[in-house]
Amino acid sequence: MAAGNLHTVAFFGATGGCTLACLVQALEAGICCSALARDPAKLQNLLRQRGISESVTADKLYIVKGSVTDLDAVQQTLMYNGRPVDMIISGVGGKPIFTNPLRPKLDNPTICQDAVRTILAASRALGAKPVLIAISSVGLTTKKRDSPIALLPLNYWLLREPHADKKVMEETIFDEMRRPEEDRAIRDYTLVRPSWFTDGEGIGLGKIRAGTEMNPAVGYTICRNDVGLWIFENFLRRPLQLDNPYLGQPITITA
Repeated sequence: MAAGNLHTVAFFGATGGCTLACLVQALEAGICCSALARDPAKLQNLLRQRGISESVTADKLYIVKGSVTDLDAVQQTLMYNGRPVDMIISGVGGKPIFTNPLRPKLDNPTICQDAVRTILAASRALGAKPVLIAISSVGLTTKKRDSPIALLPLNYWLLREPHADKKVMEETIFDEMRRPEEDRAIRDYTLVRPSWFTDGEGIGLGKIRAGTEMNPAVGYTICRNDVGLWIFENFLRRPLQLDNPYLGQPITITA
């Protein structure tokens, strides 16, 4: 089924599970996309495994080789056919390292905050104001608990470093939105805060629960494919001109 809009979308972290799932949905819907990848061949192979033909990739996807901390590469990714994209999906994240099982680390403990700073700087340099959708995590709010009590010790043990990085990423976006409207690098934003990730086919859009900071959807897990599907259905398929109740705030999602 074709999407009901014509906007273009840039993807960062496109080889990751959630972002890849969203990119696949976008390409299947005929949306024009760009994606930054350190290894374009890896991304193309992953898309083939998901059933995206080489003809669709050639026609609808512009791949830039590079790092998300490289301003020039990010600026290239924010363009499609010579024009700035309308929307950004960022699912950048670090890989856990378990050399010390009592204190797991990330291969890059500041990758999320570094990525969003570069994306904002690149967008500002282009003079465009796209909508930014960034994948974050539950457990960052100070308003209402958005994770089951049973998971709190595990969150503290496993997610201390990722949470610290994502917290700075979120604050960077909040600070951007506090600027005068004419000075912002983005038009609007949403922080998607999923519960713990699982793999597999997913349960489908109808069973995904979403909530705000003041009324969070509390749950244990959500499939990466479902996160990508939820983002696609609520942002990419939806015309940008219409009011979107999920824009301008953090949204928790769980299954």
